[in-house]
Amino acid sequence: MKTTKLINYLLLSVIVLSITAAHSIGAPTKFGKIDIENLKKNSCPIDSNAHAYYIFDIGESEFKYNTANGDEGFQIVFTRHFRIKILDNQGFSFGNIKIPLYQSNSGEENIGTLKAYTYNLGKGKVEKEKLDRKDVLYEQTSENWETQKFAMPNIKAGSIIEIEYTITSDFLFNLQEWYFQKSIPVIHSEYKVCIPEYFNYNQTETGYFPVNREVGSRPNSVTFNSMIRSTNNRVTSSKSSSSTINYIENTYHFRADNITPFPKEKYLKTEDNYLSKITFELQSTRFPNSPLKYYTTSWEEIDKNLNDSEYFGKTLSRNNHLKDEIALLKSSGEIDEALLNSAFNHIKKKISWNGKRTKYVEFSLSKAYKNGEGNCADINLNLVALLRELGFNSYPIILSTQDNGIIHPAHPSLSSFNYVIALVELNGKNYLMDATSPISTINLIPTRCLNDKGRIIGDVAEKWINLMDYKSYTVKATYQITIDSTLILNGAIKKRLDDYGAYNYKVKLEETNDALAFISKDEGKNLGVEVTDIEVEGLENQGKSLNIKYKFTEGKMLNNAGGMIYFTPVLDPFFSENPFKLEKREFPVEFNHPYQFLNIYNYFLPENMEVTELPKPIAVTLPENNGMFYYNIQQIANILTITSTMRINKSLFLPNEYEYLKSFFQHIIDKQNELVVLKKI
Repeated sequence: MKTTKLINYLLLSVIVLSITAAHSIGAPTKFGKIDIENLKKNSCPIDSNAHAYYIFDIGESEFKYNTANGDEGFQIVFTRHFRIKILDNQGFSFGNIKIPLYQSNSGEENIGTLKAYTYNLGKGKVEKEKLDRKDVLYEQTSENWETQKFAMPNIKAGSIIEIEYTITSDFLFNLQEWYFQKSIPVIHSEYKVCIPEYFNYNQTETGYFPVNREVGSRPNSVTFNSMIRSTNNRVTSSKSSSSTINYIENTYHFRADNITPFPKEKYLKTEDNYLSKITFELQSTRFPNSPLKYYTTSWEEIDKNLNDSEYFGKTLSRNNHLKDEIALLKSSGEIDEALLNSAFNHIKKKISWNGKRTKYVEFSLSKAYKNGEGNCADINLNLVALLRELGFNSYPIILSTQDNGIIHPAHPSLSSFNYVIALVELNGKNYLMDATSPISTINLIPTRCLNDKGRIIGDVAEKWINLMDYKSYTVKATYQITIDSTLILNGAIKKRLDDYGAYNYKVKLEETNDALAFISKDEGKNLGVEVTDIEVEGLENQGKSLNIKYKFTEGKMLNNAGGMIYFTPVLDPFFSENPFKLEKREFPVEFNHPYQFLNIYNYFLPENMEVTELPKPIAVTLPENNGMFYYNIQQIANILTITSTMRINKSLFLPNEYEYLKSFFQHIIDKQNELVVLKKI
């Protein structure tokens, strides 16, 4: 009997110990208590290739009732405590810390306590260095965000940095989100949130890394103290009183361990869309003796808020400043697309973009128009107002730019949008316009706007509109290359770039003062040669093709071995290497647009050479005709002609299409590297 009890006790002890161990994986210790063994480590326990990793990252958000200075109300107090192990000099950048703080006309978030230390291993002991507060800088990073920045002191290979800070916020809609997954490994991450029963938040979990979630509740209370003064027979007396309100807090505890870094690979607009994280959106509040108050709970409510806003919907009717241009455009006799294009070009020339991205006009449409400068809403809402007065069915489209993340239609959120463009519905077709870019054209909006869907604000049946796949990235090139008897190549190249091919190249050329020098360097780098006699057409014409011509002479491209000459005929490959290298990709492939490439090479061979080996033709397609690659080479007399074309017919490929896409690109890379073999006669 005693033996049975002992066994049961031991089993119970094992269970208890197992539970305790499970809950203490990577658990933090008291601030400043550094384990010397962690300082000695020279690799990450879950990723041997890591340059740095989080030992732990712990956060907590609590609601506290503020009664100071008569300004009563709940505040959110967010506390974060983390340690990062720096393994080598490539990890030093993780010692540059940024803390974003929200601000508006009504106030700003404040940092309370800030503790930051760097720890290094000295002569068998831990040495620490404190961050000097004078090294903390502030930067206005956007309209509503200020960033506190600092670099941790005395970072070396092997250092551990430890930081703890508190943010107090009156912005109840800005409940802190939490990222479990980052660009470096995280050994332990957890986030606790305690929300009074008066607040209802939508919670959205994204990402592919599993996160444990525990939900509970606990009692809490607020005590109000007051002083009552009374006067009786000219004698004033004071009496204190207090009252307590009890309420329930809903608690949420999220935790994850051994989190691998987000895999880096090309063709992803922003990894923020797919990192494992939790976000909160205030849906409603209901306080005692008060009615239920909704915030952004539906898309219809968001539409109404924007239409009723003095800085969005209502400003569209204030268009007296446009009357002269309206009269001029109407008198031109132009109609439909011609008139649409003239109005579009007028706004592009009249108002320059100041680089600010926002949903709202800064002051008024008339002020931006008269000053000749404004944010994206100032410019494109002026365009909508002008187009409406010209008789077009025109509406604003709100969207989220690529770096701001995608919109989740299932979770209405006004704060997710940061940009405005214009739409016209004409003869059953949609025309998208963004007048912030001088080189953009109708349905050729800037790349930053190519981000899934936007929302139309106006009286239309279908509110969501696709922003993708209106135009392709198109490049067609011909190469006339003569090989002389001494194995020198003389080439003449013509390239025609259309749609996003031309747009993207013009964007690059806008950033340089010498277009010809840039083209010489860029094209020469692609071919691996020095180019000369450059000619460019279409640089000044908005929306037109860009035509580039140049020549080159090169004597090192052909390899001569024992009378046999080897060379790769594809001088300018579509892709120099396969951009897809992961075994498995758990997030989509996001091209900015479809692609169309066509290269034609004509090689003129000398009379003292003959062909002994040519690559074989190939044709590869993606399922459902989503892409095609064709390669053919043929010889007629002394001319070798290589025709190579590639098409990607859509911009978004889901994870289950990744293997097809990866294999498709590998076929392209392999074929482009195949050799032509010549022999001297």
